[in-house]
Amino acid sequence: MTISRFIQSYDIEGCLIQHPELIELTSDKVVIDGIITTNWDLLLEKIFPKLEVYVGQSDILFKHPQAVGEIFKIHGSCTDFNSLILSSNDYKDFNQKNPYLAAKLISIFLEKPVIFLGYSLSDENITDILEKIERVIDSEDKINKLSKNMIFVTRANGSEERMTCVEMPINDRRLAFTHIRTDDFSKIYRALQYAERKIPVDFLRIFKEQIYNIVNSREKSDLQLKYVDFDNAIKDKDIDFVAGVGMASTSEFGMKGIQGISARDLIRDIVFDDLQFSSEEIVRALPLLVKATPTYTPVRKYLKNCNSVIEFTEKQMVKRLGLSSESYIGKIIKSNQIAKTVKDIVKYEDILNNKFYDENKKLDVLSVWLNENKRFENCVAIRNELKENYDSWIEKANFHNFKRLVCIIDEIENNDLYPQQSYV
Repeated sequence: MTISRFIQSYDIEGCLIQHPELIELTSDKVVIDGIITTNWDLLLEKIFPKLEVYVGQSDILFKHPQAVGEIFKIHGSCTDFNSLILSSNDYKDFNQKNPYLAAKLISIFLEKPVIFLGYSLSDENITDILEKIERVIDSEDKINKLSKNMIFVTRANGSEERMTCVEMPINDRRLAFTHIRTDDFSKIYRALQYAERKIPVDFLRIFKEQIYNIVNSREKSDLQLKYVDFDNAIKDKDIDFVAGVGMASTSEFGMKGIQGISARDLIRDIVFDDLQFSSEEIVRALPLLVKATPTYTPVRKYLKNCNSVIEFTEKQMVKRLGLSSESYIGKIIKSNQIAKTVKDIVKYEDILNNKFYDENKKLDVLSVWLNENKRFENCVAIRNELKENYDSWIEKANFHNFKRLVCIIDEIENNDLYPQQSYV
């Protein structure tokens, strides 16, 4: 208790004035998702008054943090002397007595870039967490992602400033991390002011918290939730909570998040048919999607299934509607020569089993073969082939070749074999 009182009596304002480095952190331009600290004092609460504070494992268990806009004081706070990790035994048993907190730290390290200020690469607490993470990682790609996510910043102690890549043995692997040595941490803090965030972090945390409470609270199970256009939402007195996500310039479907999809999502949907938007919603978004990806945005499936008559005047959308399966075939190198070779191929499986073709060649030959054999059953069969090994195709082949085949499937199945009305 004496230690807690002493720390609380410390002059935080005076501390800030004497440390120009910390002044950089008080800027509203600083962009961070949250802070993990082992300090007991109230300095961070002073610098970041809008962040929610969680002390120890108990708070994390029962107060439902949202992983954004928060300070985690994992070794306790001077505001609660019983929470302090103080003695050698406290430190020794920290991870064993706080399994949920340890798991929370692991998830943060895996999901977000983390800057370690003042921690040594050899710090026992850090290496212990890294060893736990390494044991559950099953691929080199994820190991590399973890390495890129971790930046260690330490004092140069008068030596030359430098940023290097250092390796550290973790279990049976060597992980590479970025190590910055400088005696001026304000440079690091200023770098945090150049990231862009559309929504203030404290508002984002409150928003997530409200959604969490509505979904999980029995007391709020009778809330009237409604899915409406924004213009109508403010007029409806029966709605208890209004939330909108999307582009402010497209209020009609901004509530539904349709602006969050991309041409790549439509490519995947042609294969899996699982995009959670109606054809009408997607068709209204097509001009913007085609503007971003003029050629390889599949459109026919959604136009075919749309019950509304849509008039397109956008130049790029009109140009996209002028493309056909033949247009895409024309983009394949030596497509005429490939067309001659596929005349004797009866089953598409022969293309997949051809050991002389790499993945990109298989996609191109499949495209030409399908164009020469335009039947629904062939479209379905090839689409199922892509679905069954989707991740493998994406990893091994050029995505350009992949999306061209998908657009050809869409054109043949939903346009060539299904004549549509004119769209202008």
